[in-house]
Amino acid sequence: MSEFTLSIDCGGSFIKSCVLDSEGTMHAAPSRIETPYPLTTERFLETITEIAASLPKAVRATVGIPGMIRNGVVVATPHYINEAGPHTRLSPELKAQWWGFDAQAAIATKLGMPTKVLNDAEVHAAGVITGTGLEIVDFLLLTLDSDHQPCIEALYAYRDWE
Repeated sequence: MSEFTLSIDCGGSFIKSCVLDSEGTMHAAPSRIETPYPLTTERFLETITEIAASLPKAVRATVGIPGMIRNGVVVATPHYINEAGPHTRLSPELKAQWWGFDAQAAIATKLGMPTKVLNDAEVHAAGVITGTGLEIVDFLLLTLDSDHQPCIEALYAYRDWE
């Protein structure tokens, strides 16, 4: 039996998920749900738990969250601190919950599996650079989140010469 990875992309409007094997093959149809608001950290953890329960069993999780994430801790996030999502009123209570929230430890505890939490663009970049038997070529990835904050990632891409 393969060891699957639960992959979750948390966005301001939608949370997308799937389960992948070590080769990157999906083992369930990808899912997408609207991001629930107001999104307290507890509601976020409940949503992640519900998503995990709806997919084939995984042994680890990778979660991308918008904003500045360091070592799995949310330093700042642009959407989840707003009452009804992007471009709505900021909630001081939500900001206090999210900024400094150790999402990596909380998700790992809630799901009972090793978890890696990164900025959502970093998770995308990691997916771009994976491969087997490929030559490495330097490139630059520039992403614009829905709040139009640029995220520049210096990466290595793979080129298949076959």
